[in-house]
Amino acid sequence: MEEILQQVNGVQGVIGSLVCGSSGEVLAHAFPPLFDAAIIEGASAVVADRGSGLRQAAGSFDLLDLRYGDGRIIIKPLQEAYLLLLCTRTINVPVLTISLNVAKGKLDTVIAARGADGAGELSGSAASVATSAAGSSLLMLTVCHLDDATKGSSFEQFGMAAITPATARQITTFYNGGSFKKLKLTGGANGVAGVFPVMVVNESDVAYDGKIILCKAIEKKLQASPGDVLTVELS
Repeated sequence: MEEILQQVNGVQGVIGSLVCGSSGEVLAHAFPPLFDAAIIEGASAVVADRGSGLRQAAGSFDLLDLRYGDGRIIIKPLQEAYLLLLCTRTINVPVLTISLNVAKGKLDTVIAARGADGAGELSGSAASVATSAAGSSLLMLTVCHLDDATKGSSFEQFGMAAITPATARQITTFYNGGSFKKLKLTGGANGVAGVFPVMVVNESDVAYDGKIILCKAIEKKLQASPGDVLTVELS
């Protein structure tokens, strides 16, 4: 999916692009290094915000052009997602539209294939299900760390928990909910709980699917270690 976005970025005036799901979770992005995860997730939150009316109006427009002082955010609805682009103020929209129409077909195909593969994600991943004292089902995820030391060091600065797009879809589907920015995490062994901000990271390694990546500060609060299992609830 990133290769398709890089092709879109080749159009003069496009600064960066991303694909996000209907709940605002980032599925893929191609932005310069100076754009950190918080900025990228902030852009995708425009879609997740039900108050914006964007999701309700998605079927009535082919291209949405949001103009600001020094730039523009252009949104192209896909079948099951949205393509967002950050562009310069002088972007040639007719030329861009040609590339977007080509990219749409490719992205729809990739996303549809991911959806088919993800139909059994919950049972086939590291995620599992527990039952609360009240009898309701709770999703459980295994704690892990990022293997890449460079990425891990940068991640620690955010002080957040992180999940992959596949895991975000698992959580949303399991609880039949919409977008979320925080999760309630409870230790399966010690019962220590807390509500923490969570970010969706564009990590392509499927080994992280069905798991939750914790910064050291959260691990300390929950008295959790890699390999421990936490119950996860929407907050």
